[in-house]
Amino acid sequence: MIPSEARVRLEPRLPRDRMIADRLRYSARLAWLGVRAFVLLTLGLLRRRVRRLPAPSRISRILAIRCDRLGDMALTTPALSDLKEHFRRARITVLAPAAPLALLEGHPAVDHRVALSGRGLPAGLAGRFDLVIDFTPDEDLRGARLARATRSPLRAGFRAFGRQAFFSLRGPRAHGRRHVVDLNRDLMEALGIKPGDRRPELHVTPEERGHAQARLSALGAAAPRVAVHPGGHYPSQRWPAERFAELVTALTGQMGAACIVVAGPDEQDLVERICAATPDALAMGPLGVREMMAVFSACDLFVGNNSGPLHIASALGLPTVSVMGPTDPLRFAPRGPADRVVRRDLPCSPCQRGRCWHHTCLRSIEPGEIVAQAEAVVAALLPQQEAR
Repeated sequence: MIPSEARVRLEPRLPRDRMIADRLRYSARLAWLGVRAFVLLTLGLLRRRVRRLPAPSRISRILAIRCDRLGDMALTTPALSDLKEHFRRARITVLAPAAPLALLEGHPAVDHRVALSGRGLPAGLAGRFDLVIDFTPDEDLRGARLARATRSPLRAGFRAFGRQAFFSLRGPRAHGRRHVVDLNRDLMEALGIKPGDRRPELHVTPEERGHAQARLSALGAAAPRVAVHPGGHYPSQRWPAERFAELVTALTGQMGAACIVVAGPDEQDLVERICAATPDALAMGPLGVREMMAVFSACDLFVGNNSGPLHIASALGLPTVSVMGPTDPLRFAPRGPADRVVRRDLPCSPCQRGRCWHHTCLRSIEPGEIVAQAEAVVAALLPQQEAR
């Protein structure tokens, strides 16, 4: 809970909606998806269905498909572990874009990784797998098409606007306000697989962590170290860079924290703006996926927006304090025991929009609220560290 002195009580008056065109496009898209569902489901009536999976011993090769981003892959790791536990003799291959795929290096549930480039199925994958699972939790058809292109007799995925026509096994509905981890559990249960009580989990090697420790020491970053990520896939998810600069100054002054600002390849301008606004920000420069993971593993706390790096940090066991604006916390909030979310519950939120005309849900959040949460997390960690 946020201390009473850190709370900001607001009675926001939202400005007039200026995004009528966006609403019209959204309505048109819903109409198109309805037509698509009718066509696909009609064609799907002619397809052969399988009632249930065979015995685990008869499944030796499994393909898991994720066509989206870093955070989605991190949130899929519990389901990959469930698959490995159930099909103990099977080899699991993951097909995904190169960046999310890098997260799975050294993951015990993954035997092979294949990079996805272009729209089609990579050469050599068709006809190789006994079971193919598409983990796309929405209406996008890319993963479903790739699953069908494998020609596997057993194909599974979520039901959403007719995409189930590409699968031979019945999957659960992709509920829009159910957490991604829970959706994956639903998919496992639909396949007759008993999911475990697992959290997202990623791994870095001792060598990677040691290299990150050396880089942080060279920056003069002493404990407690706070990884600060100001980016996010959509601009509407980003707390203002100026507020992040104020936050860095406050964390340094009040907690004595070393604030390491990290960003993706297209977010370096945010780092530059923060570093220009405060001398307390320590910039790491561009980081690859594995380098970013190693830096997080060498830090004590993550602070940032809802983003892939947030879920990576949580999956590495790092306590997190995240700022959520239009993002639905029921679907995407980290669930670790030391993960905290700061947000405004406005009449229009969570809207899940990629664009917004006022950003009240983010602009009304003050740096002091984040600092209070960060202090509470670090204070809770100190007794554990002293006991080691």
